[in-house]
Amino acid sequence: MRQKCIFSAEVFGVKQLLPPYLDPSLDLPELLTGVCFASAGSGYDPRTPQKMNAIPMTTQLNMFKEYIKKINASVSPERTQEIISQSAYVIFMGSNDLTNTYPTVNYRYTEESYTDLMISLALDFHKKLYEVGARRIGLLELPPTGCAPAIRSSQGGLRRECSESLNRRIRLFNSKLSLMVDQLNQELPGTKAVKFEFYDHVVSLADNPAPYGIEEVTRGCCGTGNIETGVLCVLPGTCAVADKYMFFDSFHPTEVAARILTKQALSPSYLSKLF
Repeated sequence: MRQKCIFSAEVFGVKQLLPPYLDPSLDLPELLTGVCFASAGSGYDPRTPQKMNAIPMTTQLNMFKEYIKKINASVSPERTQEIISQSAYVIFMGSNDLTNTYPTVNYRYTEESYTDLMISLALDFHKKLYEVGARRIGLLELPPTGCAPAIRSSQGGLRRECSESLNRRIRLFNSKLSLMVDQLNQELPGTKAVKFEFYDHVVSLADNPAPYGIEEVTRGCCGTGNIETGVLCVLPGTCAVADKYMFFDSFHPTEVAARILTKQALSPSYLSKLF
């Protein structure tokens, strides 16, 4: 999630690094040019951040409201409204719901009903975002998480194949995300909501990595690529040749892969639809 904030800022040409809102050292210029509210491991389903010890989207929304107050205290109300309404809001959420939470509640939900629940929660969230002034909303499709190294290792058998059942859930959600974007544009006056393609870009990179200098697309650079994530990959020397890998650890892309995919997803033709 952190990578998406960094590279989204690069694509928009705002600055090299989009700092986290919770950084206590943020000054006014940083606040005025954008911050990141994302929390790795969160999701639309409130059970997901509980499982992943992440910041719920409701709390992220409250932080955004605090952010608006800080801006309002530093510039005129008219300027604050202009900043909030003319800014772009890029949202990338849902993978953890489908990967980590759904398997624990599939006795209560079908794939159809659970993705409906996610869309209902997403729609409510974006309407609340609209209520506090957001108008330009970009939603990234979910990637084929069923092809992440950890899923290949845990569910892919001896051949470490992708999990088609997980990828099927993700494609189902992505198809409903398109309909939700249409609904936002129809129901919320002045809204410019856009869905950015992402799933196929990831598949394409995995199928043809050589032009980008990537050699390994099924295992993470850190450790074995089976179970390592986050704190298990921070020691020096754990990933000395990351640029040759698509994945840094068992779930997350390397910097080179994340930059490639973000630039492809947030292409000028799609960005122009937000403005």
